[in-house]
Amino acid sequence: MAKNVLMEEFHVTVYAPPKLKEAAYNAIRRTLTSKRFRAALGRAVEAVVRRHPSLEKTRISITR
Repeated sequence: MAKNVLMEEFHVTVYAPPKLKEAAYNAIRRTLTSKRFRAALGRAVEAVVRRHPSLEKTRISITR
């Protein structure tokens, strides 16, 4: 029997507007790949999930 059952999978897609300067794209990429941003994203997802008692026993994973 499986240890865990995949119930749902969400994807977050980030689009940058066209015609930005290269420096702006680089700044966006640095932010999106930073440990600080990933940690904040994880905390935000966890906070939303924990507001729903039916999800109390679930395990959440954020991957890239």
